[in-house]
Amino acid sequence: MKNRRYYFLIFVLSFTTIGVAQDFVRFGAKAGFNAAKLGGDAIYSYDIKPGFHLGAALEIPVSKALYVQPEALISLQGSGGYFQDDLNLWYLNLPVMVKLNVFDEIYIEAGPQLGFMLSDNLEGNSFAGTPGIDQESNGMDIGLGVGAGYRLDDNFYFQLRFNAGIVNAVKDISSKNRVFQISAIYFL
Repeated sequence: MKNRRYYFLIFVLSFTTIGVAQDFVRFGAKAGFNAAKLGGDAIYSYDIKPGFHLGAALEIPVSKALYVQPEALISLQGSGGYFQDDLNLWYLNLPVMVKLNVFDEIYIEAGPQLGFMLSDNLEGNSFAGTPGIDQESNGMDIGLGVGAGYRLDDNFYFQLRFNAGIVNAVKDISSKNRVFQISAIYFL
């Protein structure tokens, strides 16, 4: 009889703990501006490409000052100039940032990012003004992000972040993604 009460108590407490933990995990919508560029060899003159990102984020507390923030974002990146036309690279980016509150409203963040290429306009876009040389994009991007943010109130945040890709966006050409982001997040 005591064992049944003990198991029942553990069962109830485990669901209570799960319920309390779920109250602190927050879902949010994120949108912002990208200033993207392909980085690489100095012989290539990549220009900045304005773009945007849009998606969702979770905020998962680890401690009072430490959070994990996984995100799923659609992002327009690429390069202006050097190609015949602006290079448009559409990604589904999945960053997982670790956030540390350094003051009440200010935090710093860092973490890895995995990006999946959704679409590009490389076909028919001549590279370096040389027609007939077709380039192929990598289907995936791996990078690191660092940034900081400001919490305006309990639900509204502003973020600055720099993402540096470590994989070439265009195969066989030094063309790593470099993206500066300004974002707003609204957590429910």
